Amino acid sequence: MKNVYKIGLIGYVLVMIFSVITPVIFNNEQLQSFVIFPLILVLAYWTKMNGKELGLEFGSLRDYMWAILYPVSICAVIIVIALATGNISGIQYFDGTAGKIAYLFLYTLILAFATEEGFFRGWLFGILERGKINPKLILLLTALAFASWHLPLFFLDASFTLGMLPIYITGGIIGGLTFGLLRYISGSIIVSSFSHALWNTLVYILFGFGSTIGILGIKMTNIFSPESGLLGLAFGIVFLVILWFWASKKIGFNYPTEK
Repeated sequence: MKNVYKIGLIGYVLVMIFSVITPVIFNNEQLQSFVIFPLILVLAYWTKMNGKELGLEFGSLRDYMWAILYPVSICAVIIVIALATGNISGIQYFDGTAGKIAYLFLYTLILAFATEEGFFRGWLFGILERGKINPKLILLLTALAFASWHLPLFFLDASFTLGMLPIYITGGIIGGLTFGLLRYISGSIIVSSFSHALWNTLVYILFGFGSTIGILGIKMTNIFSPESGLLGLAFGIVFLVILWFWASKKIGFNYPTEK
């Protein structure tokens, strides 16, 4: 086993352990994410990773276009289908909703950058890149790690039911691959964090979080939710295939990577 595999596994296990026990000890599910930040600092210091290896690059305008297109296109297509099938009713838009959306986006952007993206697409991605591992394998491993990290939600958050587990975790792998591709294409976790924040903002405000209902009033979340519904999974796969094909033609999957 390459040394970077061992180091990556150690980092992953540490994140999983602390992400599970810390929310339980302090009875605060938000600590599942917050605890990752200090671990990233410790791991980055231990492995002497520089900013470029951690993905601390800005990326190009093209990269942000892909980052925006991912959540916006999937949500837009699903909304059109929901409208056509009469599944949108009683839209709940209150004063202050726009401010809530802006706040959620900025909050999630900072949080994703410092925690989930910072670890899975930052430190873990970077340590595997250091070992010159096949980029496709790096994308797969980081996506699996990202999806499995979400498993404790089904025990920490009452809005997540076990019936949602198969689609949610499969969707997490698809999302992890897509965010990973954005990181690979751009060399930046800022780009992947931007897309991640926009995804969470649009999905949670419009469609709801877990089994809750968003402002669109769509009740059949098992079908229409971009994150835990069948349509979200299907269109997520379609987008991933398109981005993967584009990346293979324009960037390639060989080291050294030409950004």
